[in-house]
Amino acid sequence: MEERVGRGAIVLIVSGLLSKIFGALFRLPLTNIIGIKGIGIFQMAMAIYSLMLVFVAGGVTNSLAKLVASARAVGNSEKIYSLKKVALIFSVTAGLLIGLIFAVFFKGISSLQGIENGGEVYLFFLLLLPLGGAIGVFRGIVQGHENMTPTAISQIIEQSIKFLAGLLFAYLFGKQNSGSGVFGAFLGITISEFVAFIYLLLTTRKKYKFKKGNLRVGREFFSAALPLTFSAAVNPLTNAIESLFIVALLAKAGIASEKATALYGLQTGVVGALMHFPLIISLSVAMALLPKLSYLFQTNDVEGQKNILSQSFKYMWFFLVPLTIGIISISGVLYPIIYPNIIGGYLNIVNNLTIISGFSIILSALMQFLLSIVEAKGKFKEAMAFSVVGGIFKIATLVIFAQSQYINIFAISISNIVFNSTVCICCLICLGKAFKVDAFDFFMPAVASVIMFFAVRLILSLVSGKIGLLIAILGGAIIYFVIALPLTLDIFKGFLSKFKLRSRNVC
Repeated sequence: MEERVGRGAIVLIVSGLLSKIFGALFRLPLTNIIGIKGIGIFQMAMAIYSLMLVFVAGGVTNSLAKLVASARAVGNSEKIYSLKKVALIFSVTAGLLIGLIFAVFFKGISSLQGIENGGEVYLFFLLLLPLGGAIGVFRGIVQGHENMTPTAISQIIEQSIKFLAGLLFAYLFGKQNSGSGVFGAFLGITISEFVAFIYLLLTTRKKYKFKKGNLRVGREFFSAALPLTFSAAVNPLTNAIESLFIVALLAKAGIASEKATALYGLQTGVVGALMHFPLIISLSVAMALLPKLSYLFQTNDVEGQKNILSQSFKYMWFFLVPLTIGIISISGVLYPIIYPNIIGGYLNIVNNLTIISGFSIILSALMQFLLSIVEAKGKFKEAMAFSVVGGIFKIATLVIFAQSQYINIFAISISNIVFNSTVCICCLICLGKAFKVDAFDFFMPAVASVIMFFAVRLILSLVSGKIGLLIAILGGAIIYFVIALPLTLDIFKGFLSKFKLRSRNVC
């Protein structure tokens, strides 16, 4: 039981890391190709795309993972096929309708965002959204069977083809202007989504032979999918609102339009690209945890639930906290190396954004974990309500602080902290005694990470350049694992026992 969750999480973490590496490698040359203003336009369009994708697939994947796992627990394969049919009809139809709206009104939308050249990227939504909806359905089906490999492979396919095709077309189209370069990048993204869709379509047809189903499960599907869709949409929705109004808000803080776009690009495209690496761990654990918990809740296995929750949190927290703190500790040296042409006078701002974003990332990881428990328990409306309340506080915080000449762009990170904290508190109140964490498992990684932070900063002050960075990373990792030695031994013994158990099963 624990082995399957752990194995699924590891598969997703590896694919997530590879995907993030491709994503970071994609943004690095893309930023150099289309410039800071271009990456600002790209991020504004991506914020809208992410939001729309949530409406067609965001709640579908998680709801299918939960409902399919519950159906498996009682051996109802006909219901699984019925869920698949309903989900595909909903996601693809919604994707086509929303995509058509953007294809018709793309000029007005780009004008509202202050984008002079590059609004044509919204034409791709007519293809991207239906494809994204279908991909979400297939991923939900395989995750409900606790098979994370197809999701992992499709993620790698998406990111690798986006990297190759996106950069190629961004370069070819970007010779005209930054807006055309953004158009080329989205062309590459569309191609990557199509290939991932074909892979998942062939994989699900080959691996899962379903019995004939019907559409009578529609009510159950929508009772789960709609609340989870709106819950998942809150954060992208607030991000989209940011992209629409951040330039105007920063103008009230005395920042010119072009610089405001550049600052937004730095926050979302530079700092965001780096700081979202740790979330691969929490997202992977949450994705692997949801179907297993749903299965255990359906079979009333209380002891199994406690064991899974305890072990999953311990593993996630042990790796996530030091990774986040470690990135913050080396950011001052890392940014000039990976962004040599664009950081320049923005280095101090970027470093400060990274520090504040680090707190937001840790809270976001905790939020993902807690929401997966709430959703596995079938509390879909509660999950939606918690996210909505958090979103309201987030937007209010953004509007109030972004207009301050002293806070301005930092308001985005601060508002994210408010959002994540609010949702976490609501989830903890809802779960009550159902979620307990050992104090040692919680505080030991935090203490060891803080000590590691100061050690890394000391090393970087003594040894400069890339050599110093390499020594600091290796030294920081050793210091962390040594200080957290009791947990280090416990976790690696767990990995070893899982590996031995799997080897025996294979034999």
